[in-house]
Amino acid sequence: MTFYTANLFPAWKGSLFIGGLASENLVRLTVDGEKVTGEERLLRDLDERIRDVVQGPDAALYLLTDNPNGRILKLAPKAR
Repeated sequence: MTFYTANLFPAWKGSLFIGGLASENLVRLTVDGEKVTGEERLLRDLDERIRDVVQGPDAALYLLTDNPNGRILKLAPKAR
């Protein structure tokens, strides 16, 4: 899991991201101090377990999945 501190996704700053093994989702938790105040499940159609999630030096989120060929996915906003 990772705590998002960057500005690439301004609405996500301060969120906690957890990779879902059983749920096969990326879970974003909104936190206020020590309390969870919201939950959002992302990448529901990925159909792969998310083994790890980290914030990269470029402020994107990187996910490691359990794909048989091995996959690292990069989450970044769409270029305009």
